[in-house]
Amino acid sequence: MQLIIIGSIVIIALILLFIIVFLLINSSSSKQVKTKKIYQNQNQVVDLDEIRFPRNVENMNGTVLTQACKVIIDSYKALNYANKLPSAMDKIEWHTWQVSILLFFLKSKYVLNISNSSQLFHETILNLSKNHINQDMQKILKKYLDNANVDKDRDTLSKDVIWTAREVSIILHEILELK
Repeated sequence: MQLIIIGSIVIIALILLFIIVFLLINSSSSKQVKTKKIYQNQNQVVDLDEIRFPRNVENMNGTVLTQACKVIIDSYKALNYANKLPSAMDKIEWHTWQVSILLFFLKSKYVLNISNSSQLFHETILNLSKNHINQDMQKILKKYLDNANVDKDRDTLSKDVIWTAREVSIILHEILELK
């Protein structure tokens, strides 16, 4: 009788051990797959021409789009980032509607002539290599794809304040480099 009880306990223990090992193997293999997928997505190049924008932005003609960009640049100038501490560049104070306009302007390849445009930017932006700017633009485009809901209206996107002064500076720098 005692032998049957001990045998039953051993069998139950072996079954539990088998289940635990099985779950651990499945858990670690799924983590590897997730990590691999995330890593692959980070290396994927985002093409600005493939990005969708809010319908109201995409429907802007060149004149309206240029005027909207000038208004954003005037706001940028008024905030005087060129003379602030580098830490001010990390402050989140720009919204998705503004970034949508700037990125769509960049996508449209319109030219914007601003006198003394290099004086707009903080030295940390001006000293970046072209390669670094390209990497930063890729991060911005990925962030836009991941966070901007282009089906929302202007008011909603204007409340979506998730963009740093540095990100807006990089976009503006690219726009003004198109000359």
